[in-house]
Amino acid sequence: MAVLRITKYGEDILRRKLKPVKYEQLAPLLPKLLADMEETCLAVRGVGLAANQIGLDYRLAVILLPNAEDEKLPPTRYVIINPVILSKRGERIEEEGCLSLPGLWAEVLRATDITVRYTDENGQEQVKRVRGLLAKAFQHEVDHLDGKLFVDLVDPKLKPEVKKIIKKLRPTWD
Repeated sequence: MAVLRITKYGEDILRRKLKPVKYEQLAPLLPKLLADMEETCLAVRGVGLAANQIGLDYRLAVILLPNAEDEKLPPTRYVIINPVILSKRGERIEEEGCLSLPGLWAEVLRATDITVRYTDENGQEQVKRVRGLLAKAFQHEVDHLDGKLFVDLVDPKLKPEVKKIIKKLRPTWD
């Protein structure tokens, strides 16, 4: 396992809409790739990591949902390959951050309840209705795979301030 370099705001791959991948082609790479993605995400205390955040052009992400009852227990891992959000319900404005924009937090509007379809790490198609933090994480990672970043969802009146913060933070990113 290895901690991988995370791509940062401004790198082209973060703005690419990634094409679906064939599970059969990805399957041989998954054990090492997922272990590295999980280790990378945990090392920086993230909840999710999309493949383009480590420079890969795969429509793949991992979500590591913290255990609400006992944070000492390992997180629940979701591997999402070729995810599609089928429906959204409810809305909530919450603070959000991103591993590709370290140090930046901003309020964004997200659905509170979504239904998503994806292929899991075993090649099985899943359709799940998820809520709360898991719904937020799914939306955030699907946005990454669609070439969008959470700062795109910030209230337009606040975008000039967000741009100033990014300009200030950028020299601190490795």
